[in-house]
Amino acid sequence: MDCQRIRNSLLRQRITDANEASKLIKKNMTVAFSGLTSAGYPKAIPKELVKRKLETGEELDLTMISGSMAGELEDLMVDLVSRRFPMIESSKMRKAANNGTLRYMEQQICKGIRLLNSGALGKIDVAVVEALAITEEGHVIPTACVGLLPYLVEHAEEIIIEINTAQPLEFEGLHDVFLPGFPPNRKPIPLLHAAHRFGEEFVRVKPEKIKHIVMSSEPDKWSSPPAQNEIAKSITNNLLDFLESEYQLCSKLPPVQTGVGSLANNIVQALGESNFKDISFFCGAIYEPVMQLIEAGKVRAASTGSIQMTPESIRILKKMSDLKKILVLRNLEITNDSEAIGRLGILSLNSALEADIYGNTNSSHISGTHVVNGIGGGANFAQNSGLSVMLIPSTAKNKAISTIVPMTFHVDITEHDIDIMITEHGVADLRGKDDIARAQCIIQNCADPVYRERLTHYLKNAIKKFGGHHPLNPAEALEWFCRFKETGTMLD
Repeated sequence: MDCQRIRNSLLRQRITDANEASKLIKKNMTVAFSGLTSAGYPKAIPKELVKRKLETGEELDLTMISGSMAGELEDLMVDLVSRRFPMIESSKMRKAANNGTLRYMEQQICKGIRLLNSGALGKIDVAVVEALAITEEGHVIPTACVGLLPYLVEHAEEIIIEINTAQPLEFEGLHDVFLPGFPPNRKPIPLLHAAHRFGEEFVRVKPEKIKHIVMSSEPDKWSSPPAQNEIAKSITNNLLDFLESEYQLCSKLPPVQTGVGSLANNIVQALGESNFKDISFFCGAIYEPVMQLIEAGKVRAASTGSIQMTPESIRILKKMSDLKKILVLRNLEITNDSEAIGRLGILSLNSALEADIYGNTNSSHISGTHVVNGIGGGANFAQNSGLSVMLIPSTAKNKAISTIVPMTFHVDITEHDIDIMITEHGVADLRGKDDIARAQCIIQNCADPVYRERLTHYLKNAIKKFGGHHPLNPAEALEWFCRFKETGTMLD
């Protein structure tokens, strides 16, 4: 097994146990972990660090760089970490970020590459990465995620590799790693279509950096999204009606980007049941429903940075011998790059916590103040896509909250990057509209009926009292949030 997974004979001599390897990590270090959206992350070393903390009480105070690991593993690590970048998967780390005990550096995930390269995050002392195998030359073949991995190993002083035998060898050959570099010598990205391959099937690593290799056999942890509810069904139906009307002349969709969560999964399933054929996906992450569509023959191409490895996804991966023609695992700089997104004319489907009447959206902070998981990559897709669609339920907490508000106090995606807004009540086509017309369209088509009159009243007052191209009444807008905080509802 070691020879099959570790093909460099010299590196086999660096196999050790997790306890010994974890000693490389010391207090106040910056430690990077591979992984993105609970896929392709190391398991043995983080657990050994947690065990060390429990047994010795050692305060590690690590700076943690990770595209996110499984939430339950991050929960265990919360007492080891004092700084975090760029994504959070854990409810306990989220709580720590919001109460100030964890210094969370939120950023669009694709910008993390530039920050690493510029030195703004400091040096990476140790990178801990999961691998499927190590090549004869000492390079790393990733598992279910490429993500930031090429940049983590490049900038790390030392590397610990976890070879995970629970990850099927059928992954080999699915990766396509291309590093365009940085200005002024950055190379063009030669991407022609979603399944186009132009990179390498491994991540280049300097073998001398690899200090320890640990064998692991623990699969990725994953959680099922909530079951589809009637609101999600209505949003999905409204989206499909719009898409069928928008693309009826060509009967084919551009490459589709979906976000994460149950609504995204519902949309993928609905696309599979639609009349659209030869569907292409170009996403930061894909989940089990996309793998099922691939097996059903509905997918022409699926390009992604990570795959959620459920038992069903593993079964499909092992079953389909020609998967390489369809499925491509790429590094983050390709999956979320403006050049690639713009060239393919991506149909971007994103969701948010709230949106204001002009279309500015908040996808990361509850009430504009408390972070959830971080901004991720949705803004990159919205800004550079061929068509940007925002999907959002019109209310929350049994209509105590309107998710269409007069003014959102935290903006992740601006109104200028939203073409279409869809709720369970309808579709607002915002293309070609001035700001006041946008607001009227969103209120009439997307807001819940119990809030429409209030929103219309707010807009009229803002126009009358303040005027301008983009009328705002900040004091009245703030009253909506204060009212909810004080009474538990935004309703009068």
